[in-house]
Amino acid sequence: MRLAQQLSLLRPLMTPAEIEALLGPASTKRALDLLSNPQRDTGVSINFSHEDGVIDSITYTAFFKFPRDVPVCGMRIGMTVDDMHMALSELRLADGQTGEPNAQGFVVYQAQPVALNTAIAVSIKDGEVFAIALRRVDMDEVLAQRKQRTAELKIEREREQERANRWKSIQDPNEMLLAWAEHCSPWTDYSAQRFVAFARWLIATPNPDAWHIVATNWNWDYGRAPLLWIIRQKNCDIATALEIFFLAEPSYYFRYGNARSSVVDQDLEMFDFLAEIRQRLAQGFYERSEIAFDGEEHMRFIHRGLKTAEDETLARSFFPREAGQKIPGHDVTNSDGTAAKNCYEMLETVN
Repeated sequence: MRLAQQLSLLRPLMTPAEIEALLGPASTKRALDLLSNPQRDTGVSINFSHEDGVIDSITYTAFFKFPRDVPVCGMRIGMTVDDMHMALSELRLADGQTGEPNAQGFVVYQAQPVALNTAIAVSIKDGEVFAIALRRVDMDEVLAQRKQRTAELKIEREREQERANRWKSIQDPNEMLLAWAEHCSPWTDYSAQRFVAFARWLIATPNPDAWHIVATNWNWDYGRAPLLWIIRQKNCDIATALEIFFLAEPSYYFRYGNARSSVVDQDLEMFDFLAEIRQRLAQGFYERSEIAFDGEEHMRFIHRGLKTAEDETLARSFFPREAGQKIPGHDVTNSDGTAAKNCYEMLETVN
């Protein structure tokens, strides 16, 4: 049997198994692939609902040369209106049709034969059948239900997003961190409980060296709440605050200078994050300075990207005074003590 003849036997509500039994595996995969645009090769467009797992509708059209000798529900592309009525006597002008061609040049007839359990629409152009469309009889109700489900899902997503973002408005650092953890939904399959356990461990860990390890090994894809918690701790080391500052890619944001009103929406959160670190450094918020920091190396990288005199001026006003300093201290990253090992083990539970 020719492919066109097989395709002519497709009907709304057919499942993939029924389609495969008719077309075979290769043609079925192609028919259900929304990106394959099968009508260009076969003259047939199949709208398959992956939500319901059945065919919603099928259109056979002359526009992409569906064969004129292959009948669909007794009708053929290219047949006259009289022959069409002889093939399917139930056909009547579609709602709103007058018998005169519409703006697109079509006259549309419709029917819902009980024997076929499908709704049929036939488009006539220049006195001949141009397209035959089949769709499930409950399509209007199904579309209304899908629209309602989509609206409900949208509302639920917005509520979830609101819950997930609540931490951003909480001032208390501990409450902020726990609120973030409870609704953390990264792109991994990790449960929020992993992040809650991590947040509780971080809150209960008074060691600034451990905070430094977290800051320099954190996966930013999971959000910046742990980093925000760290920079809001009075005992956070200056080197830790500076490392976080440079990890936040100030080489991109410094061109905004201090003009927050010019920052585009998608950059505001990170701009404010950098601004908070700058402000705390300027106010002398951080009193601990025991960890080594090579600001000269960091700023060498920044200076290589400065192209104009304006860039130089903006960089001088944007980067904290301490950013270019070489601060003496111990090297936390190469520590192999028990505290450091515990820290890396906790990071592995979420990174």
